[in-house]
Amino acid sequence: MKNLIKGILVTVVVIIFLSSGYLLADSHLEISLHYSYWTLNTVRGLVENMVSDTLKSDLKDRFVEQIQNNHPDFVEGSYDQDIDFDAPGHNLGLELRFYPKGQNGAFSLGLAVEQSTMKVSFPQVIAYLEMIDEAVDQSAFFTAVANGEFVIKPLSFHLSMRWEFLPTKAISPYLTVGAGLSTSKSFFNANYEYSYSGTLVLPDSSTEDYADSATKTLQEIKDERLAKGKKFSLNFLPIVQFNLGLRAKISGSLNLILEAGIFNGFLVRGGLAFRI
Repeated sequence: MKNLIKGILVTVVVIIFLSSGYLLADSHLEISLHYSYWTLNTVRGLVENMVSDTLKSDLKDRFVEQIQNNHPDFVEGSYDQDIDFDAPGHNLGLELRFYPKGQNGAFSLGLAVEQSTMKVSFPQVIAYLEMIDEAVDQSAFFTAVANGEFVIKPLSFHLSMRWEFLPTKAISPYLTVGAGLSTSKSFFNANYEYSYSGTLVLPDSSTEDYADSATKTLQEIKDERLAKGKKFSLNFLPIVQFNLGLRAKISGSLNLILEAGIFNGFLVRGGLAFRI
């Protein structure tokens, strides 16, 4: 919440600066407040494949390491998993738009501060791992149920361009193209957590139970990778914006805005815009 307040203050300072005589005589300003629903479920198949590949590496390594602590002669055999996926989120933002050709101009330039919550979760992962006992050349089979989620709450700043198709009409469709960057602090405060439990069936048909859980920030994950000599080059979250929208005039200076499009995932947005 503090980060959002700071972002709003920055935007307000920009508004004051632009309103203090630096604008062209016929230019116009618009201030809007919006709320959005965000999801990756519209590209579920693609993201499930990406998440599945990541989990195959991460979860499998944890399973193998824990089993080998008790059975050092066991080596990894085959591995497979079934994954359920969900990715909901929301967004709150404040935006200033500058219309260089005045209230009826078609083109505008926008500066926005956005506080988002983006979640990628896997409510259930069923994993199947074969471990081979090299001493006797026999297999043990491990079955586990895991779950977890990755939550990032980026505070980001965005620059966008908008083109209205019917700027003088009461209802006008428009196209918005833009990009933004999160702050480094909000990016590394992202939280990853997981838990799992499973049973290993040994070659003699006896069983052993295993379980583990952990919660880490992205900063901790980065520090661990760097300590192992691995790369971690991303230090902020880049955001790409491509929206189709509709502006509807409510009164002389007040407009209703509705949008749908790309905001790193799929976004549906509604808000109110006031022209100064």
